[in-house]
Amino acid sequence: MACTGARESGQHTARSAGQRPTPTVATVGPRLQPDAEEVGLVQLYRGDDERQWPILLLNGRDVLTLRFDLLTDRGRPLSVYFYHADHTWRRDLNPIEYLEAFARDDLVDYVPSERTAVAYQHYTYRFPNESIRFRLSGNYILRVTEQGQEAAVLFERAFFVVEGKTRVEVILEDFPGARAFPSVRPLARFRAPMEMRGAVFDYVVCFARNGTFEAMRCTRRVLLDEQPVLHFLLEEPFPPEPADYFLDLGGLQPGGLIERVDRSVRPPEVWLAPDYVRFGGSDTDPLLLGQSVVGAVVRDAPGDPHRTAEYVRVHFRLEPERPWRRPLWLTGSFAGWMLRPSYRLQWNPERRRYEGVALIKQGWHTYRYVLNGAQPVRANASALPRAENIYTAFVYYRDVGRGSDRLLGVGHQTGR
Repeated sequence: MACTGARESGQHTARSAGQRPTPTVATVGPRLQPDAEEVGLVQLYRGDDERQWPILLLNGRDVLTLRFDLLTDRGRPLSVYFYHADHTWRRDLNPIEYLEAFARDDLVDYVPSERTAVAYQHYTYRFPNESIRFRLSGNYILRVTEQGQEAAVLFERAFFVVEGKTRVEVILEDFPGARAFPSVRPLARFRAPMEMRGAVFDYVVCFARNGTFEAMRCTRRVLLDEQPVLHFLLEEPFPPEPADYFLDLGGLQPGGLIERVDRSVRPPEVWLAPDYVRFGGSDTDPLLLGQSVVGAVVRDAPGDPHRTAEYVRVHFRLEPERPWRRPLWLTGSFAGWMLRPSYRLQWNPERRRYEGVALIKQGWHTYRYVLNGAQPVRANASALPRAENIYTAFVYYRDVGRGSDRLLGVGHQTGR
């Protein structure tokens, strides 16, 4: 039920006439409320493919699927709220301006887990639906709360609604530097819609690599050589970086990176082989693009894996070249790339490594280690970067009449 209410080469240069003299590059991302401790795995994707990013075509036929678990013995109805945001993820506008029909929806489709050591309630919600429809394109944030209590937040996640008014071509350029491997500088090329051709400086383009939407790089540097075709070049290239670490919990048995499994305890426990700062993740691992996958990969949970997969205490170990003086954290797709207090790793002086434990649902996940909650711990410069990456460009237009940014088009390109 619902409640009423309100990614062409580098031939283009800065010589283009009419270009703003001081282009800006900014890194932006959604500032989300932290997950409550009882929240388990949260997945948000398009349609039925768990690897698809949550990008929705305005007034299209596709839906987004939200799945999540509450680590409780009994389920209860919850509510979901939606917030529109500009390209910097600043929340703006009132619900009546970007939503049709209702300002919130209630989540009543939940079922208990089956034969699992840790009991949980699994929720499924798909939108748009009869209660929730979007009037405007742009960045969006959904918030799940206790029923009817907007401030009683359980978690938040980000998604996109795009108009598809223009086709976005993404062109990648190798950018040599001091590193052993070149950086990549993307350029977005698109034709300005007829009604928006007179305001070229009202556009901004944001780029993301491999679905890292929490650290999008935005630019206003417009090149006007081929009007009405516009080119936006990212001034600050994406540096090479090793792949994230891949975690395969599809089956709970030793092998691969799983050194040991203890299923006699509740919840089951898994010990992973140590990770090393001087090595990144393997380039041959599946490219999950920041998403977690459960339904198609869990091998030892009969029935619907979303309800029968176990939550497992996973022991992580990281061996650095030397310890840091700043806090080290674990984050990954299993946590929406956010931090929880329990995900802080502790230094073991006897073993000369960092250690930590996280409760993670069976499935495929990717993860990394970060300092101070933000700075990734990277392998040294000689480590091989991932050979294949997907770069995404988001084209925004500042609509003065609506007081916010419209998302006109999205483009992708695969490259180094």
